Amino acid sequence: MKITNRIIAMLTLLLLLSSLVSCAAKSEAMDMAVSTNGNYYASADMEYVKSESASSRPTSAGSAMGTAADSAASANVSEFAAKIIKTVTMNTETKEYDNAISELNRLISEHGGFVESSSANGQSLDYSGVYRRSAKFTVRIPAEQLDSFLSASQQLLNVTYSHSTSENITAEYYDIQSRLEVLRTERDALNGMLEKATDVDSMLSIRDRLYNVIEEIESYETRLRVYDSLVSYSTVNLTMDEVVEYTKVKAEEPSWGERLVDAFKESWQDFADGFQDFTVGFLYAIPTLMVLGMIAVVIILILRALLRRRSAVKAKRAEEKENEKPKG
Repeated sequence: MKITNRIIAMLTLLLLLSSLVSCAAKSEAMDMAVSTNGNYYASADMEYVKSESASSRPTSAGSAMGTAADSAASANVSEFAAKIIKTVTMNTETKEYDNAISELNRLISEHGGFVESSSANGQSLDYSGVYRRSAKFTVRIPAEQLDSFLSASQQLLNVTYSHSTSENITAEYYDIQSRLEVLRTERDALNGMLEKATDVDSMLSIRDRLYNVIEEIESYETRLRVYDSLVSYSTVNLTMDEVVEYTKVKAEEPSWGERLVDAFKESWQDFADGFQDFTVGFLYAIPTLMVLGMIAVVIILILRALLRRRSAVKAKRAEEKENEKPKG
């Protein structure tokens, strides 16, 4: 009995040691199978996946999609270039409107940009003191030239307001690229399946799916082209106003005395501008006032003549009545 118990104990110990060795070997194999994107595969599982992919690739579009997805996932994210959409909004002023327009167009051309849209309204201050010209531009500037263009614009124009935004679309951009790669792989697989299809139902089913895949590919390609344009060329929304005096922009809050002085200056400037506008408007109205005055004079003369005639008639009638009375 003692000998039997010893044999059983030794066999149990050997089994435990074998289990420990097997677990250690399996753990080491799993550690060696770590992929670059952080997913873990056991060696046996990897062989199973490879054999499954090899056996089903010619006849299954789904396995082709999985293979392309695994390939895209193994890419190193740090190698992706950042995709940033930059947009700048600027409100500006100028005393020399025509020259500023010309110089702005020159700056846009020098920096490799173009005007996407523009509009203008108002009249020149030389022609009318009432209406002032203003213009709005949507300008596209190469991203690498944006800072240089903004600096040159600030020297040309008086900037009263400026705001910039940066939208990071890196993750979305490369996600679309990955989806495109998967869809293109599926498209190729579907084309191969369509060539090998023998019955009509299978051909129609494969063709319908193929059309859907092609439509998705075209949609994603269009989005990528739009993103490429927005990333490569930053957008500048610029407004330019024609002014007599520049608006003073102060970085710090003015003191009470400075506010009083500024208020007096602005009030006086507003009075001067209002007086100028009144005189200009009055001069514009002189011809109309002259015509209206002449019409008023004619009306007054006619009324006076009518009143005189009426008075004369009344006087004559009164005289006739007096003459008709019997004399006592």
